[in-house]
Amino acid sequence: MGIDKEINRAVKRISALDKDKRMTESEENDIIFNVKSSLENSNFNFNNTTYCILNQSGGKRFIKKYEDLYSVENILCQCIKQILDRVFKVRYPNRNKIIRELFDVLAATIQMSEFTIVKFDFKHYFNSVSSIYVFEKYLKHSLLDRQEIDLIKNFVYATEYSYAGLCTSNVIAEIIAKHFDEAVRQAFINTGLIYYERYVDDSILILNENIEEDDVKKILNNILLSIFHDNNIECKVKCTTKFKKKKFRYISSRNISKSRLSIDFLGYEFWFESNNNKIKIQYGITEEKRKKYADKIEKIINEYANSNGINQTYNLELLRHKIAAFSSRQVYITKHFRSYVWKVKGFISNYGELRNFLYTDSIEEDTEFFLKNMIDDAFEKINLAKPYFLKCGTNTKSGYNLYENMKKNKTLLLVDNIGYDYKSLVNLCKKIGISNIDSKGKRIGYDRLVREYLIKIGVGY
Repeated sequence: MGIDKEINRAVKRISALDKDKRMTESEENDIIFNVKSSLENSNFNFNNTTYCILNQSGGKRFIKKYEDLYSVENILCQCIKQILDRVFKVRYPNRNKIIRELFDVLAATIQMSEFTIVKFDFKHYFNSVSSIYVFEKYLKHSLLDRQEIDLIKNFVYATEYSYAGLCTSNVIAEIIAKHFDEAVRQAFINTGLIYYERYVDDSILILNENIEEDDVKKILNNILLSIFHDNNIECKVKCTTKFKKKKFRYISSRNISKSRLSIDFLGYEFWFESNNNKIKIQYGITEEKRKKYADKIEKIINEYANSNGINQTYNLELLRHKIAAFSSRQVYITKHFRSYVWKVKGFISNYGELRNFLYTDSIEEDTEFFLKNMIDDAFEKINLAKPYFLKCGTNTKSGYNLYENMKKNKTLLLVDNIGYDYKSLVNLCKKIGISNIDSKGKRIGYDRLVREYLIKIGVGY
């Protein structure tokens, strides 16, 4: 394709995803000209990153990024991602597809006389992968264009690791992980491999034979060393990639008979127990994820509670919209260059596979209690009376209950012609102070209204 065309694509993509500013075509062209000129004259420095630390899920996450979206460095960083995606034909895993397959495989697995299930993941995965190592071992031999090779080499030697926050990190980490995946499948192909999937740093392996835990660990550690710690690769910055020992889980048909065991994957938790030589599964949501969502709804309620005395009618209506969105899924369409992409968000979408087990004994009891009571419990926790829209009997039919809404797959469908039409969307937005007329007196289009609404109710776009 050539770097010039990649620069054009990068600028247009960054502009399209910019939530804070709408670029005109003339402004985009000026930026494109500046980036091409800077590249030609080597007038850029990939070391111009900023650092920050995010508190996430009880831990700290180190972030490295280019602060200015339209800086030469950030646009070239996007170009490098596009080049690597194209050259290596990277296909990113689909979480929902993986989970659907896993549910089916597990249902079949427990019918087998022998099986082994292993869950493992990497520790601080992105920040542990040396971009220099990946370049020297996997990238430079597959790139053909000299200008692309030089640009990517310049970038990886400046940034060193595939830090979270850099748009290249996903692709660099995914390229080396694909080699890890291939090695895992080859290592277990003769020991009853029936399922293996990895989603970023989270992996699950299912075999139709019994293999001892220590043997599995030994095989995986050998693969880790060969892929991420190859001593034949000479580079100044090595990978520090390793497994999370505390997250490793091992279950076999033999040890289930001794106790009730669980394994988690992508936020779901699967509980196995044996009763009269018959193995049963219960499905749930991990305690960590339940706490994450409980904290989120408590934050929404606290924001409302702290707004007392300031336009209470408006704040109460905004609270209602936020809880309605939290307890349903949101479906809308975004434009990606010349094509349109369907987006589905929300708690119910993330854990949609549980719908098939509601009203059965296959739902783990803590998860069932959470789905039925979490929103009410959040008000009680901060000692705040429930608002009028939650006072419909036991709240099971009010439209704000996770359990009932999951059963119905309740959806906020923000798609013109098949969901909210323009007039209905305008009325929805007006309830929380969003006008369909901009500061210049012009009518705001459907897509922009969807964007502003989703951002205001905390869903994001």
